[in-house]
Amino acid sequence: MVVIAHCDPPRSSIFYQNYDLSWLMFSAGGVAVRIFFCLSGYLMGKAFYTDRYSTDTPGLIKFFRNRVLRIFPLYYFTVFILILFVYPELLKHESWGYLVRICTFTYNQALPITFNGAFWSLSTEVQFYLIIPFIFTYFKHRLISQNKVLVSIFITLVLSFCLRYAIWIIIVAQSQTPEAQSADFVRYIYTPLVTNLDSFLCGFFINALIYSEKIAQNFSEKVDFRRNLKTIKIPIAVILMVLLYVSTAYCKYYNQKLLLFIAPALSASLTSFFIFAFESGANYQEFYRNEKLSFKACLRNPLRVFEVFGNLSYGVYLWHLPIIANFNPIFTSEIPLEAYFKRLGATLIASGLLATVTYYFVEIPAVKFKTYKKS
Repeated sequence: MVVIAHCDPPRSSIFYQNYDLSWLMFSAGGVAVRIFFCLSGYLMGKAFYTDRYSTDTPGLIKFFRNRVLRIFPLYYFTVFILILFVYPELLKHESWGYLVRICTFTYNQALPITFNGAFWSLSTEVQFYLIIPFIFTYFKHRLISQNKVLVSIFITLVLSFCLRYAIWIIIVAQSQTPEAQSADFVRYIYTPLVTNLDSFLCGFFINALIYSEKIAQNFSEKVDFRRNLKTIKIPIAVILMVLLYVSTAYCKYYNQKLLLFIAPALSASLTSFFIFAFESGANYQEFYRNEKLSFKACLRNPLRVFEVFGNLSYGVYLWHLPIIANFNPIFTSEIPLEAYFKRLGATLIASGLLATVTYYFVEIPAVKFKTYKKS
């Protein structure tokens, strides 16, 4: 979704019986990022709920060590290559302060420099890693019932919406021009951890929802409800995610400001339900029983091919924007839609190839040093 959005699909290019359907291509990149935040919150929470990591000192050291080994090698390698070959102006003395921001995961694209704007989400992600152990410690023994979890999700979404809206009111009151408002929106609403925390927390809370003994007791008392829910929840979750894409793409195409405030909460809630639908029950522990991903493993279970794309997604995300910037003047056409698909296809291929190379030569050597056993 992010690559589709950044490839800049053309307006008024697809019509069916005089209806403009071009909006179907207008993937909301911000929605995709918040889906990622929600998934990240879930996975980081799951790592603690399933005792992959403990909250004592040795356990926290292993957690942070593994996160560093997963994120830092490719991140800093990409920064090095981009600064050397794409953004050499950052090496100038007057830009060193911004370079420090990039290297310390405090970057956002509102800074007055030219750089890979996609890196802002990595800054927000790493900042979340710093607090997830404390979030787990605080909520583990407090969210012990289904009702408490659901109320916590609701309160989190409402408070985050109110916070974003309050900040926006202040921005409108103080910023004189639309350009200034846009920059302040990115700086104070779109990128900070505090205004994205609802996405992370909703994903995290799904662990409590699944793990709660109260849920198991409720389901055991209502066998028919449990059976019916198991049958319909996955199709419903898939349909809701499709509707999320369609509704946010439509809002983005027609520049509806409602998207800026509703989309984060909508993305977090629907993604959380999607995770719950697929992960609840026996599936919660299933991933850790999978054999190591390999060609033979994919032959035995073809669905595991999707894990390959998951492994490469980090590299694709880091590389795709500078690739698009260089491909824009190359892939042109008198037909805007044709130019767009050429650009999109070339970007996916190039970023995929580059991600594959860096996965094998940068990421894999680093993750070999990760440890997983509980202290």
